[in-house]
Amino acid sequence: MKKALAAILLLLTMVSCKETNINVDSPVPKYTVNLTVNIMIDAPILDTQGGYFVIKEPRKYGEYLGFGGIVIFHGFDGKFYAYDLCCPYECKREICIEPSMAGIATCPECGSEYDIGFGSGQATKLPSKYPLRRYTTVVSGYNIRVTN
Repeated sequence: MKKALAAILLLLTMVSCKETNINVDSPVPKYTVNLTVNIMIDAPILDTQGGYFVIKEPRKYGEYLGFGGIVIFHGFDGKFYAYDLCCPYECKREICIEPSMAGIATCPECGSEYDIGFGSGQATKLPSKYPLRRYTTVVSGYNIRVTN
């Protein structure tokens, strides 16, 4: 009886283990990120959940924006998330995802969609199977600092 129970548990364990892409790293190249945005001055839209701020060109010396630029999103959980604008399926600097206040970012070239509303950056619509490259955000008062 104990051997049968052990065999059943082993079988269930083997069946429940399947490969997922949750921890798959984005193929977008790792470039330096160093950016500070003041919500009140630079991006008042970030004061609203679902608001986003896109920046593709450095505004001052010492500002670094990753590979394709940065989007900062005010998540539906109240947190701020930052992603590289480069679509990980296309992996070309000039092809940028287009965020929406619905928490979805869409690649205009391949049609892939990504969840940016809750911080996962995961692909929700094919062909991409990779997540967006996500960056670290630290909030201090009205300033959001983005780094990698």
